[in-house]
Amino acid sequence: MEQFKFISNYMKNDKYRKSFNELAMKTFNINFEEWFRDGYLDGNYINYSFICEENIVANVSANKFNVIYNGELKKAIQIGTVMTDVNYRNKGLSKELMNVVLKEYNDYDFIYLFANDSALEFYPKFGFKRVIEGKYEMNINEIEKIDLKNQNIIKLDLKNEEHKIIINRLAANRVPISQRLGLIKDIWPLKVYCNYEYNNEVYYIKEDNIIVILKREDNIVKLYDILSEDKFNLDNIISKILKADDKKIQFNFIAESEKYKIDFKLEDNIKDALFVKKGKVTLENGILFPKTSHT
Repeated sequence: MEQFKFISNYMKNDKYRKSFNELAMKTFNINFEEWFRDGYLDGNYINYSFICEENIVANVSANKFNVIYNGELKKAIQIGTVMTDVNYRNKGLSKELMNVVLKEYNDYDFIYLFANDSALEFYPKFGFKRVIEGKYEMNINEIEKIDLKNQNIIKLDLKNEEHKIIINRLAANRVPISQRLGLIKDIWPLKVYCNYEYNNEVYYIKEDNIIVILKREDNIVKLYDILSEDKFNLDNIISKILKADDKKIQFNFIAESEKYKIDFKLEDNIKDALFVKKGKVTLENGILFPKTSHT
């Protein structure tokens, strides 16, 4: 007869961390080992798992975040790495772990997660409500007299120690990208995005001491994040990142401009759907979590 043992917060245990990583690779094709070794998890990533025969067979993780929402600091939990080994599914393990996490963080301002299209019916069973995020875009060809000033932007090289120091400093001391919804002290997972997924898209505006994470595809600028130690003006940054042949900016955060028209509409993204647990804070349709905050 199978016997399951509950364990949590075990990433410093080499044996269990190895088993966790093996399950994460099988389930999501991701490995946390290098992130753990580099210190990116920062104590804010906490596992809740079942083991069977000393192997991790199911997991739900809680990610602690400091969120600025409508100008106020909120404590939030983002649930992630929800997975069960194929040989142990349909036994209610994920359900039990979800209930443990929700009970432990019941006093937080809100709990949220991003789900793919295979799990859209799972999370409402735990009191989660679907929230439709916003899409923020700016058509460059409709705007006249943008004074382009992009001569002093440096592409950061993660092999360069001075560049790594800049990334680490701004990541640790960033201001929220928006007072409507932004994050602070989000080393995890921000540094993973900087050093892995977007490691070829990190740029430094030296005169403003600001990092922008962006990617160009077919004359479209996909702006993922802005890291600054001080309050910044988005219009100023726009003028410095644009090139003459750019046609559009897609903002992966809530974007507000004093000078330019930013188009907004709701975007029903079922491949990365936002669910929010009913609690102290109610998040409304149209908000947008920065892409670099997704775990």
